[in-house]
Amino acid sequence: MTKRQAKGREREQAVVHAAALVIAERGLRNVRVADIAERAGMSPGHVTYYFPSKNELLMRAIRQSEEEFHDKVEREIALHADPWDRLDRLIELAASDGQGDPGFVLWFEVWSNAGLDPAVARIHDELDGWWRRALADVIRYGCDEGAFQTDDPDGVALLLSGLVDGLSVLVTLGSEGVTRRQLLDTCSGAARAHLAPKGSSRDTATRVGHGRR
Repeated sequence: MTKRQAKGREREQAVVHAAALVIAERGLRNVRVADIAERAGMSPGHVTYYFPSKNELLMRAIRQSEEEFHDKVEREIALHADPWDRLDRLIELAASDGQGDPGFVLWFEVWSNAGLDPAVARIHDELDGWWRRALADVIRYGCDEGAFQTDDPDGVALLLSGLVDGLSVLVTLGSEGVTRRQLLDTCSGAARAHLAPKGSSRDTATRVGHGRR
C-alpha cells in the first residue's frame, strides 16, 4: 500500500468512526454530512467522496462495530474451556451495556432502515446470521463436551439470540424495571432450561428458580 493509499484508508476509517458516534448520539435522520465531517475533522466534501449516502455510512459503521465485536468474542470465549462459562461470557458480550448503549443504538437504525432498503437488509442478515452461528457453535461445543443436551443447537441459538436482542432493546431504552442484571439472569436461566441435561445440578438449579451467578 502506498502512502497515499494508506492516508486515504485512514481518512475513510476516520469518517466511519465519526459517523458511528454521531449516528448513535442523534439518530440517522438527524445527522447531517456536516456533523460527521466536523466530528472527523475534515470537510463535508471528503465525507461524500468516501460515502455518497448516509445509508452507506450506516452500513459501514455497523459492519465495523460488529467486526470489532467478532474479534472480541473470538478472543474472550477461547479463554473459557467450561461450556457454561463460555456461553455466559458470549451472552455478556452480546447484551446491551445499559441505557443508550451506542452499539445497540446503531442497530436500531439498521432495523428501522432494513425494511425499506434492500442493501441494509442484506447487511442485517449477514451480521445477525454471524451472531446466531456464534451462539450455535458454542452450544455445539457444549454438546460435544457433554455439558449441554439438545437435538437442535440452531433452534436454541435462535431462541437465545432473540431473547438477548429483545431484552437488550429494553435495557438500551432505559425501560423501567429492566436492568442489565435481569437481562443476563433471564437469558442464563433460559439457556439452562433448554440445554442442561435432565437431572443434572444445572437442571435442578433452573427448576428451583436460580438464575446465573
